[in-house]
Amino acid sequence: MSKPYNITGLKGLHPRLEIRDLAKDEIQFTLFINALDTIKQPDYRPKPARFQELGGIHGLPYEKWSGDPEAPDSMPNGIWGGYCNHQSVLFPVWHRPYVLSVEQSIGEAAIRLAKRWTEDTEHVDEATRAKWIDAAERLRFPFWDWTSQETLDKGLPDVLKPQVFQFTLPDGTKTDPIENPLSFHRFGNVQPDGFKDQIFKTSMQQDQAMSYFKSWTRTYRWPSSNVSPIEDYVKINALLQGGEKDVGSVRQLRSQIGNLFCYPAPGETEEHQRPSIWDEFSNSLFTPDKAGWDGYGCGSIEIPHNKVHLVVGGLGDMANNDYAGFDPIFYLHHCNIDRILAFWEYTYNKFWVAEGYYKKGGDGKPIPFTQPEGTWDEANNADIDENSELQPFRTASGGYWKPKDTRFPNKPDTLHTGYTYPDIVATVNGEERRVSLSNPLPESDEKVHECKATIQAHFGVLEKHSIGSLTLIESHAAIPKGHGIVPNYRRFYTFVELVNHAFSGSYSLQLLYKDKVVGTFDVLTRSDATQCASCRIRRKAGGHVRGVIDIPDEVVEDITQSQSENIGNSPDVETIADAIKSQINVRLVNAGGNILADAVGQPGVPGLGSQSAPGTQLEATIRPVMRLGSAQAGRKLSTKLTMDGPASKLGITYFNHASHGEFLVGDREWKSV
Repeated sequence: MSKPYNITGLKGLHPRLEIRDLAKDEIQFTLFINALDTIKQPDYRPKPARFQELGGIHGLPYEKWSGDPEAPDSMPNGIWGGYCNHQSVLFPVWHRPYVLSVEQSIGEAAIRLAKRWTEDTEHVDEATRAKWIDAAERLRFPFWDWTSQETLDKGLPDVLKPQVFQFTLPDGTKTDPIENPLSFHRFGNVQPDGFKDQIFKTSMQQDQAMSYFKSWTRTYRWPSSNVSPIEDYVKINALLQGGEKDVGSVRQLRSQIGNLFCYPAPGETEEHQRPSIWDEFSNSLFTPDKAGWDGYGCGSIEIPHNKVHLVVGGLGDMANNDYAGFDPIFYLHHCNIDRILAFWEYTYNKFWVAEGYYKKGGDGKPIPFTQPEGTWDEANNADIDENSELQPFRTASGGYWKPKDTRFPNKPDTLHTGYTYPDIVATVNGEERRVSLSNPLPESDEKVHECKATIQAHFGVLEKHSIGSLTLIESHAAIPKGHGIVPNYRRFYTFVELVNHAFSGSYSLQLLYKDKVVGTFDVLTRSDATQCASCRIRRKAGGHVRGVIDIPDEVVEDITQSQSENIGNSPDVETIADAIKSQINVRLVNAGGNILADAVGQPGVPGLGSQSAPGTQLEATIRPVMRLGSAQAGRKLSTKLTMDGPASKLGITYFNHASHGEFLVGDREWKSV
């Protein structure tokens, strides 16, 4: 039996760096790449710290992790169900100790390498030895910032692509050439149990795309549908950066993350409402019907998470939760998700899962959230809260990590993790502002709005402008106290509800305007053949994924200008909503980009097809539910005066939400072959 591998975090407190910044530090990057390569070796010890052992926690092979040998050998229902939490209020917090486990393994390996490489005192002086050991002790796992300007300009960082590295060691010698361990993982002679080939059935072509997971001996990103595939990094960059046919994922990701920081300040909410706000933020299953509190339409952190999986994966490992944990980019991606979580929980430190949610107008007693389909350690519909066990990760004391242990890393009342993140910096009101996780938590609403403004500016959602030259006719009755309205502006978005296992794997809903993809909503799932117990139950029950897609402001403006004869110069909101619905088309595509179904248009509506197009109606049980919504934008007005006199502008909050009915109107219908 293996010894327990407790997740304690590395000693000290040091920042996780963006991967491109880490690559600029010659010593730390040398240590990081060689340490990652080291823990990938099949004979690496301790066994639980091997990369492939850690990768198997998330999905296949659905075996008990060797780092938790004292765990029971049977599931609550006698079924191996998998450890990972998705579509759950525990989604972001479960992945925190998971990424920490990989960071810990690499950090331990890096320290051993630094000591071994500098033990020859004849060729390595004491100052060099101290420098390398210090670099190893400061090394933390990097994140890939897929919202950055550099990703928009250049696409996927080159350091994540296939190449060969060779490094200079402290004594001046060179390492052997190393295949970039960040670009893939090779399974070796023995593939984990349970791997199966996956067929993607498409509607618009006779050929069927195939993911050859059983045949592939390594992980792939956007592979061709072959046993010996070619990876399409040009495709990944096109999806990230955009082009003539797609606005690009980076732009949408920036908007989605910025909107996460448009929730109101705690003092503008009711205390019993706050666990429901955590519910809305944390996962893609949120529905306001559960507790009766209206949602804020700001989105969930799980939705952009899903998008990156599909953008990077295609038919490859990242687009299937059974295999995603074996691709090294998974951890750089989730490290960025954890970074966003860290700044969100810092800003909104009073919104939390706590002991459960409260019914609006109820008896004031908390109702536990549930794990609808269970996991490895959670029975079906088990109660979950801040004291639930995050298996299989054990703390230094031997007990399991709990959600409340993960909050505000390294604060006095939570467990040590050993990492932090660089400040978020932006220009607000002409001044450089920063949000630092090392500062005290913002307690007042004004401080929260200051944080919101800086982070919104960083992600490009702080500035809102009038829709062209229109004068909107609408009510201002519900403007929050202390806020100023953004005149003649309205945010339009589509509420989407998709069936999680409608097709044979992950898929996306795309919004198109003038034949250009202007927004997507992505479903990350497993194949029909998965052994995941929770996924099988979710499929049988017809589980849903919910979220919003913003209609870009520039698209709204272009529609109003092109339809000016119909809507006039002073339209009401419903008139604009009708114009949007008449001009936006919708389609479903699988993870490989092949069309699954079209929302064919009525006569005179520009779109991908017409009612005479070949195909049959999409089965009613898996048709997307889409509703158009909108909201006003208000800006908190600071009580502080700027150097010029007027009060400075603070963060945006959305309010006065309105529903404009079904998105697909008239004779439009879903068709598949």
